[in-house]
Amino acid sequence: MKKMLLALLVVVLGVGGYFGYKYYSETYQGVTAYAITPNEIPEKKQTVDASGKKIEGYSSYEYTFEFIKENGKKQVMTYELSDQNVHPYAPNTLVKAEISQKRVISGPNEVAEKDVPASILKQLKK
Repeated sequence: MKKMLLALLVVVLGVGGYFGYKYYSETYQGVTAYAITPNEIPEKKQTVDASGKKIEGYSSYEYTFEFIKENGKKQVMTYELSDQNVHPYAPNTLVKAEISQKRVISGPNEVAEKDVPASILKQLKK
């Protein structure tokens, strides 16, 4: 009986570990990606929290980026730029970010054209 419970515990820990690692890698392990900001600045909106409650003094701009990863694959993601004194990205600006499968981990930050790999720049300029 003890051996069966121990074997069941090992299986449960193994399955839990697998799904925990899968969640972590999809959510927090990122790759470098590049995008171009849209031609038009999005509408400035009142920032709200996850429950829909307004956050006083904060405004947001919601962007949809078509990121191109360093391996050449594309990934579309939304990003909310918010702060008390928020300034939107300039139109048609190159940005660099660290992204995972589920979220933007860091950035996007404006980057000079010379700092973008040529193969990615070519895809972005299409």
